[in-house]
Amino acid sequence: MSLPTYQDLQRLAYHGVRLEITGGMPTWEALPGALHNGVVDDLRQNLTRHNAPDAACGCHHIADTYIQFAPNLLRRPDIAIFCTKPPRPDGAISGLIPGAVVEVLSVGYEQKDRDAVALYLGVGVLDVLLVDPRRRTVEWQRSDQPPQLLELPATCRLQMGCLLPIERM
Repeated sequence: MSLPTYQDLQRLAYHGVRLEITGGMPTWEALPGALHNGVVDDLRQNLTRHNAPDAACGCHHIADTYIQFAPNLLRRPDIAIFCTKPPRPDGAISGLIPGAVVEVLSVGYEQKDRDAVALYLGVGVLDVLLVDPRRRTVEWQRSDQPPQLLELPATCRLQMGCLLPIERM
C-alpha cells in the first residue's frame, strides 16, 4: 500500500478529517476546536524576535500547514517557526525545516504529538514545544538540553533567537 498523496489529504480535509504521516504511519485527527485554535492564534501573536544584536532570525511562522520533514514524515504542526520566510507552494512545504515547532495538545490526540517530538528533533528542528492549555503547562524539548516542564505563564527563548511568551490559558 502506498502512502497518501498531498491531494488525497486535501480531499480528506474537505470532509473535516486531518491526516498526518509520522514514521510512515498515517494518523487521523478531527479538525481542532475553538480552544485549540484560540491558543494557536494567541501564541502566534506573542512570538517576537529577540532584540540581541546578533539576532538575524526573522521568526516567520505559519500555522497548520503541511510540511514534508522527511520521506515518511508529513505533518501539519500547529505552528512552524522559520528564520526565513517559508515558501508558499500549492502543496506541502518541502526542502526547508523549521527551527521550532509548537503543538497545542487536544484531548484524545496528545500521544500523536508526543510521538512526533523525537522525529522532529531527529530531522533538525531545534525546539519542540507541547502546550497543554488544560494543564496550563508547556513541555519544552530542545536539541541541546534535557526536556523541561514549565508551568504557565512562561517565556521560551528559542535557539533560533525568537521569544515566545506563553500566557495563562
